[in-house]
Amino acid sequence: MMTTDRQAKPLDVAKALKVVRRPLIVSHAKPDGDAIGAILALGDFLTGLGSAPTCLIFDELPDRYQWLDRKGVLRQLGGDIRERELNGFDAVIIADTCTYSQLEPIADWLRTAACRKLVVDPHQTRDQRADTYLLDDSAAATCLIIYELARECGWSISGAAAEALFTGIATDTGWLKHSNTNGRALAACADLVDRGVNANRIFSLLYQADKPQRIRLLGRAVESLEMLENDRLAVMTLPAQAFVDLGAAPGDTEDIVNEPLRIATVLVSALLVEQEGVIRVNLRSRAPHNPGDADIDVSRIASQLGGGGHRRAAGVRLQMPLPQARENLLRHLLPLFKSR
Repeated sequence: MMTTDRQAKPLDVAKALKVVRRPLIVSHAKPDGDAIGAILALGDFLTGLGSAPTCLIFDELPDRYQWLDRKGVLRQLGGDIRERELNGFDAVIIADTCTYSQLEPIADWLRTAACRKLVVDPHQTRDQRADTYLLDDSAAATCLIIYELARECGWSISGAAAEALFTGIATDTGWLKHSNTNGRALAACADLVDRGVNANRIFSLLYQADKPQRIRLLGRAVESLEMLENDRLAVMTLPAQAFVDLGAAPGDTEDIVNEPLRIATVLVSALLVEQEGVIRVNLRSRAPHNPGDADIDVSRIASQLGGGGHRRAAGVRLQMPLPQARENLLRHLLPLFKSR
C-alpha cells in the first residue's frame, strides 16, 4: 500500500470512523460503479458502527445502477441537500478520488470545511488535503480497498454491502478482464460470491438492461470515430445536441470510451462529451502488443490538463468549446506517438 505523511493503517481508520456520528460520504461527479458501490458500502458499514451517514451524489443516479440503491439512501446535491446544509456534518469521507477538480460542486466548501476529512482512493493523481488518507494505487478499485478494510477490521458485510463492493470491483476491472485485475481483486470477488452475491444477476442488470437511447448514443459515438497515428489513437466526440436528438442521458456514456480498444491497433481511446458548456474527456489505454509501440500513461495526460486517474483509465473536465478541447487534447497526445 502506498504511503503518505498521513497514510493511515486500516485499524486506525476504523478507530477514526467509530467516533464520527454524522458523516457525509461523497465521490466524484458522474459516478461510476466503483464510486457508487464505495459510497453505498461505506454507508452500510458506518450505519453498522452506530453513526448516521448521509450518502451524497452530485448527479442523477445512472439507470444501470438504480437497483443498487434499493433502500433509497442516496441523496442528490441541490435537490435533497443544499450546499448551505453541508456544515452540519462532523466528518466527510471522500471515496474514489483525491482531486478537487472531480469534486467541483463542493470543492470550495471542502477546502475550508472545519470537519474531519478522510480519503479512500486508489488513483495516482492527488491534490486534495485531508486529515487521514487510505490510499493504495496497487488496488484495482476503491471498493477493493473498502472490502479489505472491512475484512481486517472484522466488520459484518451485509448482502447489500457485498453487492455494492462486488459491483465496484467488477466494473472497475471491466468484469475482471482489464490490466488492473490481479489476485487480490479475484480473491475478493470470489469471497463476495461465496457470501451470496449472484454475479450473473449483476452482470445482467449492468450490461443487459440498456435502453434504446444508449445503443443509439453508442452508434453516434462510433460514427464520429477518428483513427489517428496509424490507427493507434482513436478519438470520438459527442456534442450536446446528440443527447437532445436521441433522448439520452449523461450516464449513458459509461463504457463507450472502451469500444475502440476492440480494434487491434488502438493503444489509446479518447471520448469527448459536451454537456452544459463543459467537455468531459475520458481516456483509456492498453499495453502495446508490438515492441517499440508507445506505452502511454493516460493519467499523466489528464493531470497535465487538470484531471487525473489511473495509468490505463483517466479523465478531465475542460471549460472550452468542443473543437478547442479536441485540439488541446491532441496537442498533448500526438507527441507521445510521434516520438516512437
